[in-house]
Parts: sequence; structure tokens; C-alpha cells
Amino acid sequence: MSDNLGKELSPELRTRIREIVADVLEVSSGEVDEQHSFVEDFDADSLLIIEMFSRFEKQLGIEIPQEELVDLDDLGTAYELIARHTTAVAHV
Repeated sequence: MSDNLGKELSPELRTRIREIVADVLEVSSGEVDEQHSFVEDFDADSLLIIEMFSRFEKQLGIEIPQEELVDLDDLGTAYELIARHTTAVAHV
């Protein structure tokens, strides 16, 4: 994880992100936390990571550069990516 989030995500947005991740991984949201690797702990392949990425963009109304897709492997990184690319968190 990077040392600067830039923006603090609201608890509601963090919950929404966790729900999207859990839905894509087909697990309960309680099973996903910042220490779990999507690949190592949930056997996510590149297609699942792309699906997560796509849902973040569609459901949260943001755009994330595709080159940042390779960084997406845990909930903490998901929070960071979304914080970096969210302009208006309140609409979520």
C-alpha cells in the first residue's frame, strides 16, 4: 500500500467497495479484509480482477487507468486506487 491515500474514504464507500469485491469473489463481505490477497487467498484469476475493476468504475462512477489494474490484489489497494481516482465520494 502507498503511504498517501490523498483522500479519506467514507465508511459507507469502504463498505460498498468490500461488497463489490466479495460479490466478484463469491464470498461473504466478512471474509474479505485488507490483509487478504485476492489471488493468494481467494484464487482470483485475471478475469476476476478485471471484473472487480469494471464494477468499481461502473458502480462508483470513476475511471481508473488500466495500467493500475496490475496493482489490484487486496482490499487496501482497492481503497487506495479508488481514493486516488474519486472526485466526489458523496454521490456513492
